[in-house]
Amino acid sequence: MRGAFVLVLGAGVAVAFGLGLWEDGPGTDGSDADADPPIARLAHDGNGGDLSDADPDAAATPTPPPAADVEALVSRVDAALDDDRVDAAARLLLETEVRALESADVRVRVLRVANALVREAADERGARSLEQRLVARRLLSAVYDCEAASRDEHDRAFAECAALHDRLLMASNAPDALVLRHRIQPGDRLWTLAKGPWKESGVTVAPGFVLHVNHISSARRLRVGKTLRVPKERLSLLVRKSRFELSVLLGGSPVARFPVGIGANSSTPTGTFRVETKIKEPPWWFEGRRIPFGDPENVIGTRWIGFEDTADAEGIGIHGTSDEATVGKAVSMGCVRMRRADVEQLFDWVSHGAEIEIRD
Repeated sequence: MRGAFVLVLGAGVAVAFGLGLWEDGPGTDGSDADADPPIARLAHDGNGGDLSDADPDAAATPTPPPAADVEALVSRVDAALDDDRVDAAARLLLETEVRALESADVRVRVLRVANALVREAADERGARSLEQRLVARRLLSAVYDCEAASRDEHDRAFAECAALHDRLLMASNAPDALVLRHRIQPGDRLWTLAKGPWKESGVTVAPGFVLHVNHISSARRLRVGKTLRVPKERLSLLVRKSRFELSVLLGGSPVARFPVGIGANSSTPTGTFRVETKIKEPPWWFEGRRIPFGDPENVIGTRWIGFEDTADAEGIGIHGTSDEATVGKAVSMGCVRMRRADVEQLFDWVSHGAEIEIRD
């Protein structure tokens, strides 16, 4: 299967890779446009959407490819790596169908190729180095997104993606393809910038996440003349109920994760939702009563991140808890619970309208 591999970075930014471009888009060569998408297109595109052209339900539970196809792919990737042709190995994986990730042998090769790209990028400079790191991030994100991945693979993909984000975003030489630069002027306020010039430039991340990227603990510590790196990619959330885990994704790639509690008896809904409300020191509405923040009966902690109401998620949100021992358990009435320090950090990072995906 062939397909154009262009890594969409959000805010209309795209990087075309020197690893090889395909002239045809999906389906333009006579192939079935509804076939499973390549691995490269598994993760989110950074704009909150899914790059897959396939049916989303089919993509969620892909049918494993024939064993002969997997064996042939593994053999070709291994041969490319043995010949030190890392780019060729990457191309093979980037045009491979998503369902191939159901194979542990394929996931091992994806991780191996991603590591090889990162090693080569360390010896490169400029656009070439950026391309290699971004391709590696895409491959690692595909493994992280794969429900068939083992806990070890999941943890490894997360750690290596987080390390790439440190290199790509957290350093002063972060590439302009990924960050907007803003030099603080007298009178600048983060919220004003976020709602004004940054928003006009396509930036959607919250000011608190901008502070995090720039290693600044508080807006009060900003100084005139300081140049901020403002991420251009969209931030979204992924909750995996079976793992009691909430992941923060930037451009579809994980940057942080937190343990969570979920609803008892499968009461936490699955699907895709959006942040509608954010409330500090929230009251709790229970059985028609308003229980104010600070009341011992108020169990939802110091922060509320409420979802846009839908038929499946009315009154559902992410919040803290008065009993942190419930984090990691299925005991709530449907909401996602977090430890106080974690939910307060997430509250500062996530913006109104951000996407939240909840999976079983």
